[in-house]
Amino acid sequence: MTRDDEPAIEVEVLEIDGAAPPPPRDADGNPDMLYQDDDDAEARRTWAGWQNWPGQVRTLHPLWWPLLVVGGGFVLALFLTLGLCLGVLFVAYRIVRGLLRALFG
Repeated sequence: MTRDDEPAIEVEVLEIDGAAPPPPRDADGNPDMLYQDDDDAEARRTWAGWQNWPGQVRTLHPLWWPLLVVGGGFVLALFLTLGLCLGVLFVAYRIVRGLLRALFG
């Protein structure tokens, strides 16, 4: 058999170098139409066309909110702790300066 007479071999690519391939597209190039019967179709439609949203408000995925709340709480506690330490140092400086002025005046 020559190369022209050989039948075509179709395969499904599961992953390339540890990464999944991009989702297949229908004949028009729209990835959304392939997922109509899928349970996660709404999630895929929501995030598949994010580049087509110029000028619209983009919302953060709900799974990021706990991380932001915990991280924000940590940063707030850090700033409050540093502010309290600086406040204590300032008060101590004022007391020592007042005592030195009273003694050596």
